[in-house]
Parts: sequence; structure tokens; C-alpha cells
Amino acid sequence: VKRFLLPFVMMLVFSAESIFTDLVHFPFVTDDQVLAPRFLMLVLIFMSAFINQKHAMIYGFIFGFLYDMNYTSLLGVYMFGFAGLCYLASKAFKVLHTNAFVVILIAVLAVCLLEFYVFGIQSLIHKDIMTFNGFVLDRFIPTILLNIAAALILVLPFRLFFMSLKKELRDE
Repeated sequence: VKRFLLPFVMMLVFSAESIFTDLVHFPFVTDDQVLAPRFLMLVLIFMSAFINQKHAMIYGFIFGFLYDMNYTSLLGVYMFGFAGLCYLASKAFKVLHTNAFVVILIAVLAVCLLEFYVFGIQSLIHKDIMTFNGFVLDRFIPTILLNIAAALILVLPFRLFFMSLKKELRDE
């Protein structure tokens, strides 16, 4: 049963990003600022910490492809970004302990890397997209603050979910 629960939960997280963007508006965020929820990236990093690298990379690849199809005009940016960051995170988790603080730190670092990676790709393709200073002030900082809060809220529920799922996968 839990085998089918994981794809369902991941689809919910994937959908939650756009729902959050459409429905949640903070009064302290200006019209120029962009809050980009990266809940899927956070959960993929949690998956690489609490289940394994293989699952996280496969889900990162699949959901990155879906992300590219829904939100970008360029296929492959998120597909390889998600899978690559899951790979790097899993290597970090082999060296570091996977306590909640370290997992949150690695997840937020992955979101930082993803933001700069996507900005870099978009800057190469669209020369007039936005200045680096504009990116940092209007997109990067608000996005990171939002995702730090999300990581703090999501890490424990997903840790419990992934640990129980890992136990069931091991028993099969």
C-alpha cells in the first residue's frame, strides 16, 4: 500500500507548489519580489536522506521532467537539476549525520544551488532576463526565506513518512 502512497504524496507536493503560489500572498512581499516555493526539491532531498539515493534521483528525474513541461520552455533544466542535486545531497549524507538540522541545511543549500543554476541557464538563453542584483534581491532572498520556513515545517513529517516507507520497502 505504501508503495503507491509515495507517488501520490509526491504528486501532492508537486501540485502544492503552484497552489501555494496562487493562493498565498504575504503582505510584506512587494510586487517585484518572487517567492518560489521549492517544496518538491526539499522533499527530494529529504528522500535522499531518509530513503536512498536511487529513489530520490528517479523521482527527481521524473518530477523534474514534469516541472520542465509545466513551468519552463526548456526541457531538461529541472530534470537534470533535481536529479543532480539529489545525487550530490546523497553523497553529502554519506559523510554527514542525517539529523534534522543537517538535512534542513543540505536541503536549503540544494534550493540555493537550484536557484543559481536555473538563473544561470535562463541568463544564457535570455540575455535580458534580469540583473544579478535584481535576482538576488527580488527572487533569491525571498525564495530562500520561504524555503527555510518550509523545510523547518516539513522535515519531521516527511522523516517519519520516509522512515516508515523505508522499513516497508526493506521488508518486501
